[in-house]
Amino acid sequence: MKRTTLFVGISLLSLFSFAAPKKPASHRSKAYVYMKHGKLLEKYNGHIRVVRKDIMLVNNTTIHPNGSVDAGSGENFQLTEGQYMTMDGRVKKFKTRK
Repeated sequence: MKRTTLFVGISLLSLFSFAAPKKPASHRSKAYVYMKHGKLLEKYNGHIRVVRKDIMLVNNTTIHPNGSVDAGSGENFQLTEGQYMTMDGRVKKFKTRK
């Protein structure tokens, strides 16, 4: 009986010690581009880099390094500070902190 209890205890302990913790699902996009101090920056999984080449999105939208956007629908506009564009082509505004 002691051996069975010991075996079950060790099995449960090893099961819990090797189980990987699950990360919470995030509904926020992890990749986007935005203008800051006149430069177009890309943020991807916490890493920020300056955009030096055109970025082509899946919906045929092109983002140029100067922040101008040629949408796949033919619309042209400029990203301004306080706006960002997700990699699926949606333009959003940053939330202001108070």
